[in-house]
Amino acid sequence: MSLLFAYITVLFLIIRSAVGQSSYDCSEVADNFIPCVTYLVELESRPANRCCSGLQVLNQMAKINDKGPRNICQCIEDLAYTMNAPYVASRIQSLSRECHIHFSFPISIAMDCH
Repeated sequence: MSLLFAYITVLFLIIRSAVGQSSYDCSEVADNFIPCVTYLVELESRPANRCCSGLQVLNQMAKINDKGPRNICQCIEDLAYTMNAPYVASRIQSLSRECHIHFSFPISIAMDCH
């Protein structure tokens, strides 16, 4: 498990520098979304508390302006592409229920941000 954590940490640092180049602050989106990845790829049976609290932060960020939801979605899409993470559709759908949250931004297996 510690090896997995080390791998995710290194991957996070690489991704953070890659997605941080966007006009929107994707590094903040990554900081808040990365804790959800182990759940989304079925390495954990439940989302971590940091995942759920990060999603709450993203919800607040999405409400700041009209482009917030689309920008957050795009950052998450870029993150998934960079990580080449095989998110499981049922896990994406269950995030809302597991974290007791309604998303203010689109999130799905297709990641249609428009």
